[in-house]
Amino acid sequence: MSPWVVLAAAMTAGAAISAIGFVYPTLTPYLRDDLGLSLTAVGLLNTFIYLGTMLGALPAGWLTDHFGSRRVLILAALTAAGLTVLVPLVAHAQALFLALLVLVGLVVACSTPAGSQAVAQAFPPERRGLVIGLRQMAVPLGGALASGLLVPLAEFLGWRWASVAAGAIAVLAAWATSRLYRENSRPASRPPTGRSGLRRVLRERNIVLAAVAGVTLPTGQFIMITYLILFLRERFGILEVQGAALLTAANLAGALSRVWWSWLSDRLGGRRKPLLLGTVGLAALCALLLSALPVGTPLWLKAGVVVLYGATALGWQGLHFSLLTELSPPGLEGRVVGLGLVFTSLGIACAPPLFGLAVERSGDYTLGWQLLAGVFALGLTLLALVRERRVPSDE
Repeated sequence: MSPWVVLAAAMTAGAAISAIGFVYPTLTPYLRDDLGLSLTAVGLLNTFIYLGTMLGALPAGWLTDHFGSRRVLILAALTAAGLTVLVPLVAHAQALFLALLVLVGLVVACSTPAGSQAVAQAFPPERRGLVIGLRQMAVPLGGALASGLLVPLAEFLGWRWASVAAGAIAVLAAWATSRLYRENSRPASRPPTGRSGLRRVLRERNIVLAAVAGVTLPTGQFIMITYLILFLRERFGILEVQGAALLTAANLAGALSRVWWSWLSDRLGGRRKPLLLGTVGLAALCALLLSALPVGTPLWLKAGVVVLYGATALGWQGLHFSLLTELSPPGLEGRVVGLGLVFTSLGIACAPPLFGLAVERSGDYTLGWQLLAGVFALGLTLLALVRERRVPSDE
């Protein structure tokens, strides 16, 4: 079947599953009012979701390598839909709500290994950066869907109905994926199984360095998703709906930038590392700018910084997962991407509550943004040590 149809299916399922991962952190103002959450507890929303993602990443990679991307994507979307109906029905206490978020994270873990493998196998190597970047657009598109559609819905009907709406979107995505995507037959040679495959991956120095650097990369994205609306309201007095519009714009900028950076890396001969370093460096600069914006900053300037932040702090993912895929031994792409997802999930789980704790202890958001810039600097150091492989060309 056409590789572009495979890409469309992977993006459809990925956007719906990502929206479910984003819906609860995005709805923090409403959850905070309903469940009485502190700023630190708000950060724990992402922690519990990505604790589940961290636990599910390697099994999701194994399932993808052995059973194929199509089955994993469809089953994950349907399971996620069921959870978004269950959560609002039973979550009336904080402890049970947080426990259910771990299950949400287990399902979210399936999207990246399955989607990345699907497009990597469907397209030739010289287009891999572009198509993985396009596939990774699904993540900020899911965030934009959560902030652009579900926040207004929560404003009028409450966060519980917004959660159910996210589940309905996931069911439609599963149906569309089942109709669009017909996976090619599996190759005759099977990948190494069980621990032997994982041991082979862990012996690769460059894979381990790139994966560990992933702890730092998503921190800015999920701090933005969790705290940007609150930050804009509490520092500048911007209303929630206006803050959601800026968050939507930042997510869309991140979605487009992933494709731009990935396409540019293809044009540079498949070199992912230089652009990855540049993107993370710009994200650190934007975090410092957010820490320094005074209260009287004009709205257009605040919007410009937020959009630039979205284009950089969210722009790394296509480059990073392209790099991991190209560093992978043949047949182990799902597990290599799953290993990377373990570390990115760890960063996502830890960053928002630590950011919230820093803000609460200091009484201001300045320290939180400055600490984030330091985290990005650590990621730059680790990525600088990676030796990337040259992408083969058919020319």
